[in-house]
Amino acid sequence: MTSAARWTAARVAHPVADLQRSTAFYGELLGLPRRGGFTGHDGYDGVFFELPGGTELELTTGPARPRPGTEEDLLVLYLGTADAVREAADRLGTAGVTAVPAANPYWDRWGRTFLDPDGYRVVLAAADRAESVLHVELHDGPRADLRWSFELAEDSAEQLDSYLDAGLVLVAVTGGGDVVGHLQLVGTEDPAVRELKNMAVRADLRGRGVGARLVEAAVELLASEDATLLLVATGAADVGNLRFYQRQGFRFRAVERDVFTEAAGYPPGLEVDGIPLLDQVWLDRAVPRPGEA
Repeated sequence: MTSAARWTAARVAHPVADLQRSTAFYGELLGLPRRGGFTGHDGYDGVFFELPGGTELELTTGPARPRPGTEEDLLVLYLGTADAVREAADRLGTAGVTAVPAANPYWDRWGRTFLDPDGYRVVLAAADRAESVLHVELHDGPRADLRWSFELAEDSAEQLDSYLDAGLVLVAVTGGGDVVGHLQLVGTEDPAVRELKNMAVRADLRGRGVGARLVEAAVELLASEDATLLLVATGAADVGNLRFYQRQGFRFRAVERDVFTEAAGYPPGLEVDGIPLLDQVWLDRAVPRPGEA
């Protein structure tokens, strides 16, 4: 058995069309340290940049033309947190750098993908994946565009039709522009009380804090509107939802029996984790005034 090679260094080399422009992109916009360069080496000019971990990126101009390759050929640069990624992405966006959706949705969950001046794909990703690189915003488009998300939390088409267009909706959006979750707020008979009517997160992103961010964004919005209480109703059989809402500060308020019936448009025999889905549990959470913890 031969011993493993003891590599001493590594370098990634890219041909570029305009060395000055590419040098500005990697040095000034991305902030990679420059390690020198060369001119007139057998028809090539080049610049070296230090990559994290001690490797190098070499950019050259010469006989070879840039060939960016496939959508999966990436240079991934890690920043410490999602906030750092957002700040760097905003800086690139302000400079007019083109952002593109990632071919692999994994990179949209943890970062943003940009094209360098020659079309090479550069991903800015969060090393700390405690939260996805997401932002929460008000949805101002057609509600029909979000029906797929509402259907993740509503088994009755009849019931969904009755409230889909009500109230307002917050959406969680990836760096690539994909909606991965939503939260709907509607009014009640009491102007100071709102109801969280429907909420869902795409299955592959559950358990990553997206739902919690939607709830907190909703509470902040309601605080600015002088609301004092937020209600939510969920199936008594759905232990996961009950656990989630209590972790977000909600407390039990009431139980409403025989809500999920065929008469209300729900299919017969609904179960959650083997528990018949029949009754509905109401919970509430106080909305703090602005400035209160």
